[in-house]
Amino acid sequence: MIVHYNQRAYNAMRKAARWVEDVNTSEAGERWFIKLRKEIEHLAEIKAQYAICKNPSLARYKYRCFAHKDKWVVAYKLEPEQFVVYRFIFGPWLDY
Repeated sequence: MIVHYNQRAYNAMRKAARWVEDVNTSEAGERWFIKLRKEIEHLAEIKAQYAICKNPSLARYKYRCFAHKDKWVVAYKLEPEQFVVYRFIFGPWLDY
């Protein structure tokens, strides 16, 4: 299955990786980014059907959400031939 990243989600993922790099050692951000992408690719491969997001602004678009490392929320849709990541958000910023 093809994984597609919305530009907004990809930019947020890159920004988070830069932050991880700033607070950790050199290359930590890139390693974190690679692990995140592998996790997303695995979910696409198994066609994971998580529940619709609890956050009303994400649920409105029928995004499905999963938590990465208990702090980051990945909002996606599983379409016929592709897995599309629409949002990547720091979980505590969401209102439930």
